[in-house]
Amino acid sequence: MNEKLVIFWEGTTPDIDAAEVIQYQKSFFHDKKIKQLIKSAKGQYKNDCAEHITKSCAFYVTHVLEETDDLQGNRVKVYEGQGNDYTEFMIVLNTLLSLINTSSEKCTFIIKLAAELKYVNREVGTRFIDDLANEVYKYMRS
Repeated sequence: MNEKLVIFWEGTTPDIDAAEVIQYQKSFFHDKKIKQLIKSAKGQYKNDCAEHITKSCAFYVTHVLEETDDLQGNRVKVYEGQGNDYTEFMIVLNTLLSLINTSSEKCTFIIKLAAELKYVNREVGTRFIDDLANEVYKYMRS
């Protein structure tokens, strides 16, 4: 099977272009190394964001067999792949964590992402669980 992980993000503020917001936020993480991206993600998931570019957002994580459009309604496709480029995957993770408002939403996103990634690419999924998702799971249970 050639399944892919697909992540969509939808900002719910109509006067802000979601694709532009994603590109702007991604620019903060492009020059980071893997260890820096993991550290950044670990710092972000525990924090709520009171003042935000968007007041709320929605994210969708799924796996598919076929290609998907970049735009699905008001949703912007932020990632499509199998996690093989781990740096790009972690850039996307950090980008979305910087846009999600509450700590609980961030934790839910990470756990959901880990489950879907493990299904699509067992090796990369295991790495992601070891790097971040186990810590997030323990944090949520405490």
